Amino acid sequence: MNSTKNNGFKFLEFINIKEIEIKFYQPVAGSFAIVKCEGKYLLCYNVWRQQWEFPAGHREQDETPKECAMRELYEETGQVVANLEFKGLLKVKNTMNGFIKYNPVYFAVIETLQPFMGNEETTEIMLWDLNEEIGVIDEVDLKIVDYV
Repeated sequence: MNSTKNNGFKFLEFINIKEIEIKFYQPVAGSFAIVKCEGKYLLCYNVWRQQWEFPAGHREQDETPKECAMRELYEETGQVVANLEFKGLLKVKNTMNGFIKYNPVYFAVIETLQPFMGNEETTEIMLWDLNEEIGVIDEVDLKIVDYV
């Protein structure tokens, strides 16, 4: 049976806005890259958190939210996808301190997966149909599929 972890964050809402409107929401945190291939979602296994999750991570210095999503997708899964489409903002709350942040979410459909090489953070990737038993998945990540 699949189980979820919250990793200290609670899903509050998904905000449907245009990408240009991101600037009205602060603080903007790291971006998510949601990719569908063969009708299934691309997940990566994070060895640090010991769970399956969507590619995502913190923005670096002057990086745009989309550049962050593209870089994280490549670093965590080996996929190069230029046609990521902005879908909205994920609003989450830190359950320890009540701090709220906004994560841009990008989405794309691809035809085939590119080769994957494991790294210190990610040991494997998979395409998931939302039903297959995979073990532990991030609770907030699971909510995203309702909105993309």
